[in-house]
Amino acid sequence: MTMSNELSSFSDALAELVSTAGSSLVRVDDGTRLTATGLVWEPNVIVTTSHGTERDDDLFVITSEGMRLPAQLIGRDPETDLAALRVEAELSAIAHPNENFEPRLGQLALALSRPGDYGLVATLGIVASVQATQTAGAPEYIVSTDADLYPGSSGGALLAADGRLIGLINRGFGRGMGVALGTPLVARVVTALLQHGRVPRGYLGVKMQHVALPDGLRVTHSLAQESGLLVIHVEPEGAAHAAGVLLGDTLIGLDGTPLDDVSGIRERLAAGRAFTLEILRGGQRQTLTGTAATSPA
Repeated sequence: MTMSNELSSFSDALAELVSTAGSSLVRVDDGTRLTATGLVWEPNVIVTTSHGTERDDDLFVITSEGMRLPAQLIGRDPETDLAALRVEAELSAIAHPNENFEPRLGQLALALSRPGDYGLVATLGIVASVQATQTAGAPEYIVSTDADLYPGSSGGALLAADGRLIGLINRGFGRGMGVALGTPLVARVVTALLQHGRVPRGYLGVKMQHVALPDGLRVTHSLAQESGLLVIHVEPEGAAHAAGVLLGDTLIGLDGTPLDDVSGIRERLAAGRAFTLEILRGGQRQTLTGTAATSPA
């Protein structure tokens, strides 16, 4: 096969992929001047961005065939900026891998969306970076791509050349640049929204402030980190209290990973699961164990 034939075959395969996957993309209309794209995750469930659905009611989606369907908000997760909608129709769901698929740096990435009145839009780029995120479960990731994205592309699909779903596009995460939340992350959030209407997260029941660790303590306990989290309040019936955390303790590790910022707890602490905390108390290093509570609604 000549190079020309190879390119032609690749081009035809790409066009076929756009046509097939494009039927699983809808336009989301929340009644504002802004629109977003939605991805049909299950035949009657659509995942999109929370910032693209500012209202909780009077929501509509416009399908690939041009049908305008009312949609009900299932729930939203402000932390990941994802929202799930339900429609009273059977739509063509996107094919997403069940296994933990992590894209490779430099591989081709096809971005599909329905931004505003443009109709279906396809742009091609590469996977520019893959950033692993900290979770208590399966590995998750956030991807950046150099594929051009139109305003309104958030909620669209980023696909590998073989059609596997890399993730859901969210220009907000990249401040207008090409960023996609990886498929495992989206799957976890959508599952939680379908079950609870929100994403339950682990809850310690403490208030903390960021503090620098004295050089002497770092040397004594062979700590590579320069800071920890000083406990300034412990809820009487909280998970941290049950584990033995006291006012004035400094948290330095969670489940064997250094802990030097509050987001590290939110991202790695799963509701209802056991945890191990490393603390400094009176200059001594101690280990505490407990079970995370569920964050308040």
